[in-house]
Amino acid sequence: MGSGGVSDWLDGIIGEATVSPFETILLVVLLSGALMIVFYAIRTGVPPQSSGRAARQALLHLLPDTIDGPIVDLGSGWGALVEDIGERYPENLVVGYELSPIPYWISCLRLKLKTRPNVEYRRADFLKADLSEFRAATCYLMIGAMKPLASKLLELPDGAVVVSNAFSLHGWEADETITLSVTGATNYYRYIVRRDPGA
Repeated sequence: MGSGGVSDWLDGIIGEATVSPFETILLVVLLSGALMIVFYAIRTGVPPQSSGRAARQALLHLLPDTIDGPIVDLGSGWGALVEDIGERYPENLVVGYELSPIPYWISCLRLKLKTRPNVEYRRADFLKADLSEFRAATCYLMIGAMKPLASKLLELPDGAVVVSNAFSLHGWEADETITLSVTGATNYYRYIVRRDPGA
């Protein structure tokens, strides 16, 4: 087939293709959503990721049986971990902070479909939020976000528990670390906030 034949063939296909207004709107919405997710991933340095079931179970294992106060998930993504924490601690307020709008909206939608009165989401930058009310924190971030987080977590009250998926806290000594082969030999870390180094 010559170059003219290829051109005629492509013109025939394109000429026959029809896109409805609904399909056009749907394509624009999907593309806009994808671009928004990419924009916030670049801005925060953390793409919205969902912890798998095994990872969530590991994080829950590292949390104490009871927690005397609210719990926060920093960078809550699509909301799966927040929901699991809310189910395990029905008497505790569980807050998910998520800056990226698409995962935040989906988390809120999931909450409307399956109501949990002790769970709420806040669309905000947790590095600018007041974390002093929380007695436990979980996170699944990237290594670049862990350094500023390490100093931010000092706002938590003394004795508060911090659990991290995959990435350690810069300058902190883990109270316990577990490794799961089913999640690719991923490490899960537990820290205790201690302002007195000798404590």
